[in-house]
Amino acid sequence: MNSYAFTLAFSQIECAGCGVGRIRGVGCPDCGHRPQAWEIDALGLARRQAAHRAQALLTRSDTPLPAAPSDTAESLHADLFARVEEWTSAFLKAAAATTRAATQEAQDLEAAVYEFAELRSLVQGADDRRPLRALVNAERELVGELASMTRAYLAVLVAATPLQAQKHGEAAQRHLDRVAEVARRAGDIAKTLNALTCERDVAQIQAGLLIRALEAYEVPDLLALDKAGRDELHQLTSSRGVDGSGLLFAVNRVLAESLFDGEQFRDVLRRAYTVFRSRPDVLRQLAANPLFESDFQQATWELFDGSMEAVHAVDNAVHSRQTGRALLGIASSLVEGPGQVIATVLLLTSGVKTAAYTNLRNENATKLVSTVQREPTLHGLLDGLDNDLRTGRAHALVRYEEESAVIERKSGTRIVAWPDVVDGVFQGYESIYACQVALLQALGELGFTGFGIGGLWRTLGMPAPQMTTILLQAMNCHDVTITAEMKRWRIEARTDGDTSLPTLIAMLTPYLPDDVDKLDFRAHQNGQTHTLAGPLALFREFSASTDDEDARMMAFLRLRLTWTYDDDPWLSTDVLRRWTAIQGAHVLEAEPAAAIARLRSLRDLATLAGDDALVWALSGVIRHKRLGSSSDARAELSQLEAWCVLSAALPEWW
Repeated sequence: MNSYAFTLAFSQIECAGCGVGRIRGVGCPDCGHRPQAWEIDALGLARRQAAHRAQALLTRSDTPLPAAPSDTAESLHADLFARVEEWTSAFLKAAAATTRAATQEAQDLEAAVYEFAELRSLVQGADDRRPLRALVNAERELVGELASMTRAYLAVLVAATPLQAQKHGEAAQRHLDRVAEVARRAGDIAKTLNALTCERDVAQIQAGLLIRALEAYEVPDLLALDKAGRDELHQLTSSRGVDGSGLLFAVNRVLAESLFDGEQFRDVLRRAYTVFRSRPDVLRQLAANPLFESDFQQATWELFDGSMEAVHAVDNAVHSRQTGRALLGIASSLVEGPGQVIATVLLLTSGVKTAAYTNLRNENATKLVSTVQREPTLHGLLDGLDNDLRTGRAHALVRYEEESAVIERKSGTRIVAWPDVVDGVFQGYESIYACQVALLQALGELGFTGFGIGGLWRTLGMPAPQMTTILLQAMNCHDVTITAEMKRWRIEARTDGDTSLPTLIAMLTPYLPDDVDKLDFRAHQNGQTHTLAGPLALFREFSASTDDEDARMMAFLRLRLTWTYDDDPWLSTDVLRRWTAIQGAHVLEAEPAAAIARLRSLRDLATLAGDDALVWALSGVIRHKRLGSSSDARAELSQLEAWCVLSAALPEWW
């Protein structure tokens, strides 16, 4: 919104005390002379009286809801922003007109304030259960700023001096600016909420979430989004995670702040991450179990499939009973799918359970979830997973009535209103997504990057090339074409001039199908064409490497040795020899066991490169480290020393 101003008139008289002009009815600021009873500013008095009456309306807590049938909660969300814009304009005009203190203008001001009080009552009384909680909270923040703005402008009209009026006017402008900011955010939530609840094309939903995340973080592409997300993760968990962690967090945060309760989502994520990281050996052993990764993937698929079935049932329901059955179907999928898997991980990493995963995975899902929900240290991490709904549906103990689900239990009958069922289902999603993000971050930090996301495109029900295209487009790639052969993909795209081709591939690799083992990426960039090609196995190895810089560099060099850039080796012989020689020289002073282990790893790298001369030199250095002066390795040491000053740029992180 733009700045707004209107003119106030203050009547002046000559002060009887010091002869200086002062405002009528106000004490003299120079001599302190008090005003006389007859000093009445009729125009100013009328203006202040009108403003006082409006202030009284604004402070009333018993403003009734409008009686008009159009003023329902449903219509409120649909046209709130248009109403706010229209009302703000009408109020500011009425406030400006009141400075003339005509009877009609004063009535217009009171009418505008009363209309706002009605609107505020509607918003404050709106149902804030999920999935509308984020929107309603934003709307309440919006009317709160509007109330502050209104109070400040009314204080301007009441002000006895120009200085007071100016002070309140500045405060009013700050609130007006804040109104515009909150209105934009609320509008974004409404737009995202509408897209997520109305769109049925999964590819469009995924693309829309990525675009919305880019807008929310104000970044140009997925690479910048990952960095921004990792920065926020660090604030939340004191850890930046690994490459890709920020992207996962950012997209889920946008989802949470549109459909769920954003604050609770972040709180669950933070607390769950702390639990998952508390016993790294347990988590590492769990992640290394093929059954666990398979169960994790299967649980994700089950939830996705169950959600799609429910959406189809709701779209085609002819009776509320069918909608109710669909909702309980999702509630069951939450417990039986990811709920069971996440509960098991929480119980193992918290130390509550110590049994082998192969035993726990066969336990009843309801029992595992209930154990987490009862455990004080894990309380609140799986809220929304409703065992009564799951059990009732599984054993046909539910009656689907017009307003509620009636569940027969051994402990008694439980009646759950449908809006509460919906709220619980979305809270279940909120808890599961928060725990999944936390778990994947913790696993990534242990070297299990890309855990459980193999075949993600299949989970989402779209062809792999289509999902890959969506990801590339979100990384500022255009005119993407993909030729998918049996085990080799050829991708061609027009890329942003600042985009690094290896970084694009590194971000893309975790989402490619597992059976694709070779990639050719042809990029048209800044009027030139470049191709990076090679096997994906070493790219995947590099992505899974730990935070140890030395291990990452070794993985990076192995990767560069097997890939070509414009049909030439990505890592030249001279570059490899210089870097290896420098590394070898550094370790000569180290303790023998550590030095020899390091030199052997460098020799393995030389063997992979097929550089016999480098293998020979490093073998001599190893012999020298073991035998000392009797090693007869002068030629090898001399050669290594010469390579240290080769004219070749050292390898960089692309």
